[in-house]
Amino acid sequence: MPRRIKSAENGEPTQGFERNRKPSAVKGLNNSNNNNKKSAVHGLYELCVETFSPPGTVASPEAIENLRSFLDTIKPVDVGLKEVVSIPDSGNDLVGRANMRKGQCSGSKRAGFGFSPPITYVHVYQCDSFSIGIFCMPPSAVLPLHNHPGMTVLSKLLYGSMHLKSYDCVNPTDVEISCCPTQAKLAKTKVNTIYKAPCESSVLSPTTGGNIHSLTAVTSCAVLDVLAPPYSENDGRHCTYYRNHPCSGFPGNSENGNTQSNDDQNYTWLEEIETPDDFFIRGGKYLGPKIEAR
Repeated sequence: MPRRIKSAENGEPTQGFERNRKPSAVKGLNNSNNNNKKSAVHGLYELCVETFSPPGTVASPEAIENLRSFLDTIKPVDVGLKEVVSIPDSGNDLVGRANMRKGQCSGSKRAGFGFSPPITYVHVYQCDSFSIGIFCMPPSAVLPLHNHPGMTVLSKLLYGSMHLKSYDCVNPTDVEISCCPTQAKLAKTKVNTIYKAPCESSVLSPTTGGNIHSLTAVTSCAVLDVLAPPYSENDGRHCTYYRNHPCSGFPGNSENGNTQSNDDQNYTWLEEIETPDDFFIRGGKYLGPKIEAR
């Protein structure tokens, strides 16, 4: 079961990816309260309240597009972000499944060999209707393939470049499949490309837009996420991780002498797995403008 971890800003418990995080130091731009002008991040908060509150609100496509357009205007400085500096590992306090098993994650692996670089998560705000947070990723860091059950997610690449691969689940009866891995889900590739900031914010919905995705940092990068509603174990919205398997079950391939058809390249089988052993997230302190919640 994921651990509930208090955020640095308001003490609200957060869930989902934060199950595997540890403290880190974050360098940012200090917020000045000498200016009464409403901050961009507070404007984002208010628009999220308008779009997703009260809990259970189904936002219209127009409202989502309005929020996406506003998210496009957010810059790193607007969320107090300059750079993220991780505290060097002591060798004994990494947080993650591998370190919860005696005798695991020792020697060269503890030193970082064979493990994805840790990611820093900066919690900005969370309520029952939505959450706002930032993933700061060093080069080669990976957010493993995971889902967003019943959630709408808007993402803004603040700086850097990343590779995004995403899928939407489909009904196996919609395509001719001759075999299926045990308890695997059939999914169709939605996005498989590299994004470089500045670029347009992305939107995924509970069933479309690439609800299941993985992110790999090509360079150091940061992604501002709005999740509506946020992950919640109590409400059945827990984060599930997947392993993908090639899909080669479309009839006619062997008859034609093909090893993989165009359809096969667009489809994959997704198998649920436990949290990957090499996936670690550290908690970073939010240093941007304060959000005055209603």
